[in-house]
Amino acid sequence: MSAPPTIVNVEKFEILPSNQPANNIYSFRQGNPIITFNIGSTNKMLKASTVRVNGRLTIFSSDGKLAGNNNINQSRQNQVGNRTTTNIRLNPRVGVNSLFQNISLASNDTNQTLESVRQYGRLCSTVLPSTHSTEDFMSNQGVVELNTGLENVSADMVNNTVNFSCRLLAGMLNGGNAIPMGVNGVRGLTLQLELVSDQQLLFGADAAAAGGAYYEVSDLSLTGDMLVPDAEGQQKLAVAGNGAFQYNSYNNLYSVIDSGDATQTYNLAQSAVLDIFHNFLPVSHANNYAQDGFATPMLQTTNAAGTAYTGTANLNKVSFSRGGMKLALDYDLDVQKQSQEGRPETSVMVNALNALRPFYKITKLSNQPLLLNFGGQDEVIYNQSGLQPFSAVDAGKRNFAVGVAIDNVSQVGVDFRGQSYATRIQSTLDGKSPNSVYTYVLSKNTLVYTPQGIMVQA
Repeated sequence: MSAPPTIVNVEKFEILPSNQPANNIYSFRQGNPIITFNIGSTNKMLKASTVRVNGRLTIFSSDGKLAGNNNINQSRQNQVGNRTTTNIRLNPRVGVNSLFQNISLASNDTNQTLESVRQYGRLCSTVLPSTHSTEDFMSNQGVVELNTGLENVSADMVNNTVNFSCRLLAGMLNGGNAIPMGVNGVRGLTLQLELVSDQQLLFGADAAAAGGAYYEVSDLSLTGDMLVPDAEGQQKLAVAGNGAFQYNSYNNLYSVIDSGDATQTYNLAQSAVLDIFHNFLPVSHANNYAQDGFATPMLQTTNAAGTAYTGTANLNKVSFSRGGMKLALDYDLDVQKQSQEGRPETSVMVNALNALRPFYKITKLSNQPLLLNFGGQDEVIYNQSGLQPFSAVDAGKRNFAVGVAIDNVSQVGVDFRGQSYATRIQSTLDGKSPNSVYTYVLSKNTLVYTPQGIMVQA
């Protein structure tokens, strides 16, 4: 369509899964982890920012009783035969967003894949605390997505079956554009969600006991708003023609870093890359009841025997390149002194935030020294200020990432077809402490539609 249609009405919709089980329960353990929603082709436009996945979450300890992460309702739980105290929890900054391992968006009529986000929870683990304040987590986020930002509070919220309503951070649903749903558009949408494993989602002292804790989700639905165009706009959506629709898309890549001077090269094969960021996790911490699989720490080192991750590597320098030439920044990010002294690695952190949202537009975040417990000199300064000292109760966890904004100005993007992307990370990793690297690439795709069908140009 050459010009946006005139919108005359807004319709609310609610859709149930098309593959709903007989008992209305989805569960990784029970072998039905795929949730599919189908929105048919219609002469309307989807207001993508309003899309929400709604449902109910129940967490069980290994004996089938409800998880109970505090003593407040101990007497009532005893009366109904439920467990009184356990330590089974979700990541407090990701909450129910960590339920979904992979998210896929496709055309409902043609099954053409439009966007596929793998390791979706790891994407959320960087984006959410980098764009929300502690007040956001304690208020609206905690209520609808069960992520209060505080471990104990978030754990207490899932003692019983709880309702949730979460938005989806897929690029297509957060680009700011309404999605045309007719034949001159995506021709309907199929949204497929794949649930994460129990041992990736849940962690804590009691999570692995006697077979492991597990979870179930039920009463799922998809809600949102449809924008209804005037008669002329509906006619344009209904009659097959030629045109294009641009949207953002996330892609995920996985690699491992172990060397103190590591250059990792990626073949992005995208024509309009906007931003790239990476987060890290010790390789043994994924799918492990004993560890938070959605933590975002600095690079971690193992003990002398190499049997456990017990320390944090110092970060020295970071740089980015395209085809062997410096990318976006024509200098290395040198943070060696800051890292050695336990202070925030400012230049690395600022560029990582800039890859998530233009830095000058960020008004809320949780990436503060006092919230993330950097320790070192920051902790000394804080403790000497007369405020309450750091303790095991209020100590935060790092939200560390490495990233670079490639085109925050024109939003046209940079072409990586035939050109490789590489990061060079210099640190004190010792060669025996492998860390997973989760890479997320935000690029602009173009959906071309013709009377013969649709095609995605990356």
